[in-house]
Amino acid sequence: MLPTDFKLALVVEPDFAVLRELAGTIWRQHYTGIVSAAQINYMLAARFNDESLREYLQRADKWLELLWGSGTPVGYCACELADMGGNDSSPPAMKLGQLYVLDSHRGMGLGRFMLGHIETRARRLGRHVLWLQVNKLNTEAIGFYRSAGFEVAREAVFEIGGGFVMDDYVMQKTL
Repeated sequence: MLPTDFKLALVVEPDFAVLRELAGTIWRQHYTGIVSAAQINYMLAARFNDESLREYLQRADKWLELLWGSGTPVGYCACELADMGGNDSSPPAMKLGQLYVLDSHRGMGLGRFMLGHIETRARRLGRHVLWLQVNKLNTEAIGFYRSAGFEVAREAVFEIGGGFVMDDYVMQKTL
């Protein structure tokens, strides 16, 4: 059971600096050794600048939330309404874009708490599939997602700019 002093709150503009610092800490803790420091820095700068965050939050089909524990940010998650493929036969889906917890708070059930929160939102919005992209070398996250019922749907390489690519698994879970 999740300790009662943890809560999720939608990100608002005054949270941008807090989120940027939290993401930088978590990404450097987690992705060092998986992707280069240059790619980490590139992705953080692209994703967490004020303009990108504002654009994300202005969309009615996207959600970005900070996880607070005793008044301190310890993680965050993001999701959006996004079908897996371009064909009309794919079921209504939601994409889990980000799910991160500080190393110091892992193993407390916080990732599962956020994942459950996103699954509930997806179901409430009539989505039948939750999907995500995860780096093929990110064995810890792959194990977490497998234990939560996700399966690898396909492999994909995505160019992200700056000469960088993401070599990922696309994983999905039927809700």
